[in-house]
Amino acid sequence: MTGSASWHRVRERGSLLGMRFVVWLYRCLGRRACSLVILPIVGYFYITGGESRRASRLYLERLHRWSGGRLPRRHPPGWWDGFLHYREFGLNILDRVGFWLGDARSVDLVVHGREHLTRLREAGRGAVLVSAHLGSFDALRLLAERAGVVVNVVMYLEHARMINAVFKQLRPGVHLRTITPRTGSVTWLLDARARVAEGEMLGILGDRVGPYETRRISWVPFLGVPARFSQAPFLLAARLGCPILLVLGLRRDRRTYEIFVEPLGDRPLVTGEGPVRAFVGRLEAFCARAPYQWFNFYDLWAEAPNAGLEAMTPDPGMGVAAGTKPGR
Repeated sequence: MTGSASWHRVRERGSLLGMRFVVWLYRCLGRRACSLVILPIVGYFYITGGESRRASRLYLERLHRWSGGRLPRRHPPGWWDGFLHYREFGLNILDRVGFWLGDARSVDLVVHGREHLTRLREAGRGAVLVSAHLGSFDALRLLAERAGVVVNVVMYLEHARMINAVFKQLRPGVHLRTITPRTGSVTWLLDARARVAEGEMLGILGDRVGPYETRRISWVPFLGVPARFSQAPFLLAARLGCPILLVLGLRRDRRTYEIFVEPLGDRPLVTGEGPVRAFVGRLEAFCARAPYQWFNFYDLWAEAPNAGLEAMTPDPGMGVAAGTKPGR
């Protein structure tokens, strides 16, 4: 398979030893020196990663055409733009290492729309926070800690076991709160409902179609070309009867992340492409703002066979009733 349905089947590149080497470099040299040392590592993965390199080039070319020939720069993207795209991903990994090592105090957060989170926290309301592989999700975790809100990440864990294992080892006492959707089961959805009822947040990435999310799909123009986007985040918010917010964290410079929090709807419709189109429109705008920070290194526009969405659309009669609040 190719495209958006098969990203989860792509094997992680690198090794645990290589990731631990990067962590060791960060501890010994600090982030500034590490940002130079990793350049040959980035170059290696750029040269040897043919499929992801082509996907990067495709994204940059479509962004360039969509922007009228302005982005990411004034000339058509070439090999240097692809390298810059990879380099930005390398810097993102370094920032993740720094966050998990407890070096977050050196990072400044400029938050746009903090009042939306504050209002929900003060009202004791939970919400779905939809984000993307744009910028840093760990910067959003840092925002949650500083804002005093609890975020549970709804995520598919199989794709990145190595890197998640490394980050877990960095701070054994700090655990990423996760909920894993499973096909044919509503247990995870009951868990999600309980956490929202307690005023907690559910974080979910909306720019990939997960392995169990391929029935409720919207074909929406993204950078001028129709692409497949899952309705799952919006279905989830509608089933739980909670607001949905767009939350993105973009790296502005070595010390600063800009966080954007925007409401996408108080109670999105269960069906229809409206919420998906709104999300994709904002995703385009933020890709234009940070062209090299969208880290989906696969062909989002490729067509893939349909499958079921059992994990995201359980039968309403299977116990997912309003007010259900099982124990953890």
